[in-house]
Amino acid sequence: MKVHLCQPDQKKSCAACCGLYNYVDNTREGLKERLAYRTRLFKRVRSGQTTLDEYRQVIRHREDSRRIYKTIYTCEFAGYMDESEQKVGCMLHPMQNSGNDLRDISFYGKDLCEGHFCPSYQKLDEVEMRTLIDVINDWYLYGVVVTDIDFVKAFFQILQDRLGTRISPDKVAHIPVLSNCLLRYFSLKQTWPYRDLSRPRFGKYYFVGEEYNIDKIDYESINAERSIYDAIFLSLASRFQTKEDLARAESIIDGIIDEFCKGYTNYHSDH
Repeated sequence: MKVHLCQPDQKKSCAACCGLYNYVDNTREGLKERLAYRTRLFKRVRSGQTTLDEYRQVIRHREDSRRIYKTIYTCEFAGYMDESEQKVGCMLHPMQNSGNDLRDISFYGKDLCEGHFCPSYQKLDEVEMRTLIDVINDWYLYGVVVTDIDFVKAFFQILQDRLGTRISPDKVAHIPVLSNCLLRYFSLKQTWPYRDLSRPRFGKYYFVGEEYNIDKIDYESINAERSIYDAIFLSLASRFQTKEDLARAESIIDGIIDEFCKGYTNYHSDH
């Protein structure tokens, strides 16, 4: 199976390489409003009511363009690809403009946009890719998860070590308890109660202007040992105030892992 992570199906897509999550306001609601307005305005460009220069001027004056990491460009031509607003991507792409390729007017240009593949293409294996695509049907969550390689790989490694076998994406796709467990895990990207909100973060990375660093969880300050879920906690931008907070965080991950492994094992014993 040839997996295309950017536009895997008709239910979702990823536009992280367009800098979509690099806005200071990168919440779901904030990005939905931004993309919806752009999409409406770009329809006027296609109909000849507005020029591309006018489009750019409107976006430049209307939008909050503050970026978390200044080195990563945020492209003003990312928008919705469909009427149902399930897929995000490049509004300059020829498939969006009756075959006319307008990408050369973008910051990176056609050649770079066309030939760019994010690190997830090389780092995630087929099991991880297929499972993500099968489980997540939401552009916002999909983009956040598929680009956080550590968050995906650390969890899959723990599951497969516990099970003693490779996970079958087909089984996950057809057994609700398994897909629900994975969706609960992936959704922690939005619901995690121990997120560090004191500074701009992308998973384990934190940013100060043009510089970025990899965070470390200070277990010593709460008199605790390094957690077996340290890689996951870093991807969730975690900060623990007490040893009890850490224990509660570990129990959340424990519960998802235990339920998945039980469901996977029971399926094999029944078949």
